[in-house]
Amino acid sequence: MTLQITKANTDLGRNSCLSVYFAFENNAVMVRFRLETEINKPLEDVTRLFSNRDLLPKWQPGLLSSEQIESYPYPKYKLLLSFGQRKMVMMETILRNELPDHFEGTYEMKGVFNRNVNRFESSGPQKTRWVCESEFRFSGLMKLIAFFMRSGFREQSRVIMANFKKYAEKNES
Repeated sequence: MTLQITKANTDLGRNSCLSVYFAFENNAVMVRFRLETEINKPLEDVTRLFSNRDLLPKWQPGLLSSEQIESYPYPKYKLLLSFGQRKMVMMETILRNELPDHFEGTYEMKGVFNRNVNRFESSGPQKTRWVCESEFRFSGLMKLIAFFMRSGFREQSRVIMANFKKYAEKNES
């Protein structure tokens, strides 16, 4: 079973779009989507803010801490997140950091594997286009939860992008 949706979305900015792909493949549940937004800030400023790990809690909702636990072969971080009353640990692995062209990371917690690819490009003298492609794979009980809450994963990513856009546009770099 495959479901694919593409629509314009103005919540993130003037040229935003959203694509969603939901599938059962090889007995796994997978959700893929692409989000994009335009940030009213130069490319250099945007990528400097995005790559500064000390600023993550300012635009990542629920992020309490980020602790580097490995550096080779890929930087790995233990993230502590708060969702209401619940606290969860998520592992982040940076697979490729070639900003502004490519920033790829994986995010793992029990039953959920998420891979994100972020790309930034100049869309004018004071504008930056941000494209984020996400893929979630679910196992165990999370397969069932993902089926009923697939829009929640997309919405959380949309919120993170909107928060970063707002933060970047207000920040004096």
